[in-house]
Amino acid sequence: MLVPPPDGFQSSSWFAEFDSSLRIKRLDRIDDSAVGIDRQAWNRLEDCRLFRWKDAWWFTATWVLQEQPHVCQVALCRLEGSKVVEWHLLPSPEGSQMEKNWMPQVDGDTLRWIHWIDPMQVLTFGGGGLSCKRLGRYGRLEKWAGSSQLVRYRDGWLCVIHFRYNWRGEIFYAHRCVELTDDLQLRRMSPSFVFETEGVEFCAGLYLTDTHMVLSYGVWDREARLIRLELSVLDAMLRPLYVPRWVSVLIADVRRVMRPWLRQPRKKSSEVFRRLGGFGVLAPSLGDLVASVAQCANFAM
Repeated sequence: MLVPPPDGFQSSSWFAEFDSSLRIKRLDRIDDSAVGIDRQAWNRLEDCRLFRWKDAWWFTATWVLQEQPHVCQVALCRLEGSKVVEWHLLPSPEGSQMEKNWMPQVDGDTLRWIHWIDPMQVLTFGGGGLSCKRLGRYGRLEKWAGSSQLVRYRDGWLCVIHFRYNWRGEIFYAHRCVELTDDLQLRRMSPSFVFETEGVEFCAGLYLTDTHMVLSYGVWDREARLIRLELSVLDAMLRPLYVPRWVSVLIADVRRVMRPWLRQPRKKSSEVFRRLGGFGVLAPSLGDLVASVAQCANFAM
């Protein structure tokens, strides 16, 4: 069990400049003292996404409002130098107590975020508030969430997303590069990958030059690292979607229905026979049969 320190968890954010060889030229701690009202020691900003908007540097971050139970929302902040001089606390479009990992998209003077990628939900900032637009399901990326900003790529947009899963009590992250059309329709995506090793790796930054893609990512929530890939490698990673969208949605729905049966076949079959009544005595043997079939199905997948 994770036990917070007496004064609560704390974190700091830093503003860095790099040369073309990715060597640090400038490194300043961000002064975020202006953010928040009646601020407590455990209030903090986490997982910043930096972007350029209206001739200024801005970032969105997770703003921890309450430690136990955990409550966090997304804050939009403007920098002058390394000091936050303007901030907005953005409301959850769904009234959720946990909001994080929104993916910023700057399109001219318009600022948006991808709130959720599948089903696609887009938030637009204006007048100090948010408007929400839902663009439908893809069926390919359900339970995947935002990681990086969106950046211009060819005639559309590029971003990195992540999937967090638990395997035998251990936490793992997988990532994908995703290419979207100009109107935010899914065009291509990469296979899932890790940066260095299986475990806690989290991408929060993406930048494109004329020849390279640069990604920033954390390792075990302890180190910040950069990786640079040639755009030719990126283009080879991105693969078209050959399966029609409606088929992908159908497969996702079938998997959702079948997942409890694959995970606990004996329990699910027993429930069905109990509801039918009078056949409960058959449940254990039939449950064993379902279990063996489920193992074969899982192996085949």
